[in-house]
Amino acid sequence: MRARGGVIENPASSSKTMNALLRREGCTNVTVQGGHGDRGIDVSGLTSDGRRLVVQCKRFAPYLNITSPDMQKFVGAAKVLHSAEVALFVATCPFTSEALHIAAETGITVVHRGLLEQWSAGEPLEVLQ
Repeated sequence: MRARGGVIENPASSSKTMNALLRREGCTNVTVQGGHGDRGIDVSGLTSDGRRLVVQCKRFAPYLNITSPDMQKFVGAAKVLHSAEVALFVATCPFTSEALHIAAETGITVVHRGLLEQWSAGEPLEVLQ
């Protein structure tokens, strides 16, 4: 359950790594869901102040991108299916400008590789404070 240099070492551990980071931030009821039947969410829980939290983790090669359809699908899962108040889309690859635009419009927090490295190194994630 660790990230090496902020990069999740293998896909199977990404949700477990998120579990550890979220618990460090004071989140409770953190549950790893990922896999078949997860309804588009890898991790869920409550922030330290009781807001419903969901996380999508994607570990893609750096030459791939999180695209608009990827973000649209997550928005639907997070906001409609799971009624999330805090939604994190965590990825080890870049986000397209359109994906970032959709995230900003819908209140999704984008955790890109650089931010993941900072968070893994101990900096708090602002949206969870």
